[in-house]
Amino acid sequence: MGMAPPPTSAPPPSVPAYPNSMQPPMVSSAVTPPPVGYTDPYAAPPPPGGMAAMPPQGTSPYGAPPPAPGTYGGPADMGYGGAVGPNMVNYNYLELNYRYIQPKSKGLDGANTIGGTLSVALFEPLFLKFGAFWGSGKGAGTAGATNSDYDFAAIQASVGFHTQLLDQRLQFTGEAGLQYANLKSTNTSASFSDGAIFVRPALRFAATDAIELQAGVTVSSADKYDSKVMDLSGYFRVMPKVDIGVGADFGDTTRGFRGNVRFRW
Repeated sequence: MGMAPPPTSAPPPSVPAYPNSMQPPMVSSAVTPPPVGYTDPYAAPPPPGGMAAMPPQGTSPYGAPPPAPGTYGGPADMGYGGAVGPNMVNYNYLELNYRYIQPKSKGLDGANTIGGTLSVALFEPLFLKFGAFWGSGKGAGTAGATNSDYDFAAIQASVGFHTQLLDQRLQFTGEAGLQYANLKSTNTSASFSDGAIFVRPALRFAATDAIELQAGVTVSSADKYDSKVMDLSGYFRVMPKVDIGVGADFGDTTRGFRGNVRFRW
């Protein structure tokens, strides 16, 4: 009796392998696609970019460069030779004025005059100045005349220099030149013509960016007109290149009071 063959062993049961990764979602009618621009919050961040260039040393991206020397916070081209901004102490200007002159002579009434002054800056520190004014008034008269009209005129030309003292807000100026004054009247003996040379030292002070003060003394060789005059002035800036001012002059033979309009460039 033969031996039966051994039974054939059954194959081991198959076990599905554990998936190593999830299958990507399939977009179908039942699955809503992600919105446009959607990024995976768990994705790795992008590599860092290059660093922004740092500003050069000594400069700041948050403000303008510091003002240049010789200015009051304005641009660098506002120097004393040709200031056009906050700086009022400059030597390029045209000034128009009304002036009331009161002669000390008891026979003459006050005169209303109009005039102007032109200042032109040359190479530092020199400047030229030209001035003229004309007016008319009345007097007591003689020979039975109840009123005596008179005309008064004066012109002057000078060359000057300027220099700063404690700082650029305080300037000393010196002028030297020629002047001519003429008074013509009817029925009085007050008429005269007088030419002279003169010098005028003065101070100009920018109290603020909008206020300038001046004081000067004019000494001349005149013998029929003022041989010594002290002048005081104040200016207030109303526009970047326009100032208004008031002033007074106290001389040997006259005293005067002024209102000015000054145009700078």
